[in-house]
Amino acid sequence: MKRPSLVDTTSFKLSALYLGLFLISFLAIGIAVYLLTTHTLEQQLKTSIEIEANRLKAEYDSGGIDELKDEIGEVEAGALHTFFAYGVIDQNGELIAGNLNEFNPSAGWQIANRLSPAGKPAQEGKGLLYIEVVPLPGNIWLGVGHGGEAILEAGEAVIQAFLWGIVLLIILGTAGGLYLSRTFLKKIEGITTSTEVIIAGDLKHRLPVLTNRDELDKLALLLNRMLDKIGTLIENIQQVSNDIAHDLRTPLSHLKFRLEEAGKRELSAAQYKERIAFAIEEVDGILDTFSALLRISQIESGSRRSGFKTVDLSDIVVSVTDALAPVAEEQGKSIVTHIEQDVKLTGDKELLAQLVFNLLENAVKHTPGNTPIEIALQSSGVATQFIVADKGPGIAEAYRAKIFQRFYRLERSRTTPGNGLGLSIVAAIADLHGGTIALADNHPGLKAVVTFRSPPD
Repeated sequence: MKRPSLVDTTSFKLSALYLGLFLISFLAIGIAVYLLTTHTLEQQLKTSIEIEANRLKAEYDSGGIDELKDEIGEVEAGALHTFFAYGVIDQNGELIAGNLNEFNPSAGWQIANRLSPAGKPAQEGKGLLYIEVVPLPGNIWLGVGHGGEAILEAGEAVIQAFLWGIVLLIILGTAGGLYLSRTFLKKIEGITTSTEVIIAGDLKHRLPVLTNRDELDKLALLLNRMLDKIGTLIENIQQVSNDIAHDLRTPLSHLKFRLEEAGKRELSAAQYKERIAFAIEEVDGILDTFSALLRISQIESGSRRSGFKTVDLSDIVVSVTDALAPVAEEQGKSIVTHIEQDVKLTGDKELLAQLVFNLLENAVKHTPGNTPIEIALQSSGVATQFIVADKGPGIAEAYRAKIFQRFYRLERSRTTPGNGLGLSIVAAIADLHGGTIALADNHPGLKAVVTFRSPPD
């Protein structure tokens, strides 16, 4: 399979998208910081100019134009002359005091370029003046200005810092996107290679899972679990096929032998009826086997789960026990019950009844006479347990897990009626209801415990 291009991977596209969004956000923040910085510095500058203009206006109010000229002269001759520029003009624009005349005789704020000593405008932006013009009595105008170079320099510093930030962001973002994309491609390539191996026939092969357990690793874990389930189902199908061939060969061989014998010999009507009855019995056994297999398949498919509702498990256990009690008594066996009342469970009533019936019937069938059988149903609120315990021969621990397999029977001669599917149905029903079944030693005998921990989704 062709490896996808780096730019076509989802991780690269997402990295590029996030990088673009981050650049836009970073640019918006830069513009906001630039505007905020320049605005704040401009307001501070204007405030200082206003304070100085009000001070000079107060000098004019107290001593007239002569006092104002003296104050401006003293300031310009002192150390502070580099901070402010002053000018007093008449209504015709003629300079009366100071050296600032780059403003118009109109009240308010004005921005002008300071002239160089040669009378030419200074370098662009370097001689920018913020001027507040204050009207004075007698058509005289006072202008107080201050250079705005600090504002321009601060704005340029902010722009330069953010430009470098954008460059670093692009470099780091691109490098991170390439790294993530290559990591993503490496994992995809591993999954692809493993998938091709599985498709080629190695059903035991599994997808690689790394220790960091990201989203792809979690997906690989789920796929591995799915492959485990599929492998188990395939093994079950293969086993069922072999078991069907093995278990049905004997009754079919008997049926064929009897029919061939009946065809070769001259038999009476009664003997023919006997052969026919035997054939019907054998066919019924075969049909029962197929019906049990179909029922297991139906249960394992989960289609019955849609009809789940709350049922009284106590009533189900009592009803099944009452139905099998006469059969146990005929064989000299006793059934002792310890059934907690009003135990509720979410499930299928018919299937739960069959689970109880199969377990109890199995205990009655495979225990010798005069054997007590105990039935218990109890609930702790968190878990519900149904227990069938007997004092029979029990089952060796090595065989306890196997008896839930289809067609598995401890009696290899298979002289006892049955098809070895009863406990397989029990296991399927328990699994459908979110339960588990376990076998334990009853000292002596066997104890089967079905535990329902929570209702299925």
